[in-house]
Amino acid sequence: MKKTILSVMAIVFAMLGFAQEDYMNMKQFDVKSGKIEYKIEGKTKGTKTLWFDDYGRYQYEHTVTSTKMFGMTTKTESLKIRDKEWMYDINLVDKTGTKMHVDKANEMLNVTTDVTTDEQLKKFGEDVQKNMDIKDGGTETLLGRSCKVTTSGSLNSKTWEYKRIFLKTTVDLGSMLGASNEEAISFEENISIPASKFTVPSGIPIQEIDFNNMYGGEGETGEE
Repeated sequence: MKKTILSVMAIVFAMLGFAQEDYMNMKQFDVKSGKIEYKIEGKTKGTKTLWFDDYGRYQYEHTVTSTKMFGMTTKTESLKIRDKEWMYDINLVDKTGTKMHVDKANEMLNVTTDVTTDEQLKKFGEDVQKNMDIKDGGTETLLGRSCKVTTSGSLNSKTWEYKRIFLKTTVDLGSMLGASNEEAISFEENISIPASKFTVPSGIPIQEIDFNNMYGGEGETGEE
């Protein structure tokens, strides 16, 4: 659940201020390439490493976590890979994965938010800021970089953003799920990354998510 909330926050905050008819094909970050290592703390503990190139149009995110709740420990290991055509979500424990075409992700964002013009985007942004109680928290320095701080009262969250890259995110989900903290501990900026880094591992069945059939159809299954 925490992971879902963090993903939603990242999408919402990134979309604000940008025309989004082709959002997924735009520059995702204002840094050309990099490698960021994060530590994850709270009831869920672990690490995340993000490699990216071409301003985020290529990404490789490896996450390993362990969550202890109700006396049980759940371990996960996952990959999220994207290039200019596809977005992959791979479970390295179960050896399964899904993929969605970037154009389909654009369609989903546009349909979900019902935003097709800059005027509608502005109205959408204003509504989101009001409903989520999003406020400007000024600037703070992380890893020697000046970050824009944003808070959300409705989510009990706070983000530190550097050139559209989230270097730190905190969320407090109350007594049952507790607080979660994801913070960058190292950042190599504008480095050379081989194209092979963004390759999907072989031998893992990949199920294509078809936006048109999400509510009752079957996607294609293949092996990358």
